[in-house]
Amino acid sequence: MKKILTFLLPTLLLLSVSCDTPSRKVTGDYSYKQSGLVTFTDEENHTVSTLATKQGQMNIMLDRHGKKGDVLITFNEMGGGAHTCTGKIQGDSIFFAPYEFTTRFSISDSLAGITQVGEVYTVQSAGRGIICDDMILVEEQWTGRPEDGTQIRLHAEKITILAEKN
Repeated sequence: MKKILTFLLPTLLLLSVSCDTPSRKVTGDYSYKQSGLVTFTDEENHTVSTLATKQGQMNIMLDRHGKKGDVLITFNEMGGGAHTCTGKIQGDSIFFAPYEFTTRFSISDSLAGITQVGEVYTVQSAGRGIICDDMILVEEQWTGRPEDGTQIRLHAEKITILAEKN
């Protein structure tokens, strides 16, 4: 009996360590940078603007109330706001569920002579990415409208988030 326990206990311990879920390996603190192109359109104008590069801390933690692979993701922008979303990890992919946040954009198009400074937009976002060792690369899609009710629409197909584990 002692021989069986001597063999079985270390084996079970080894298996419990090696059976760690992929989502648990991804959890933790990350430094992130976000960039991309945003298109603003109304009835007359179509303006493509570079998103000012944002950076900050991203935290991924297991969603204890969700299913296996569900995570909660928080973004704490340096010198700015914070927002959260939920997601799912499947293998080496991460999926951001659709979520909403508000942000301020300064739009300028020197060729068209258009400048709008400090417009606050409500943005709907969703995304997916790949996980490579300690790096995560996510591409988000955005749609949105300004909070002042004007008819300008925001659209972005490829907002890139590059995150590196701290």
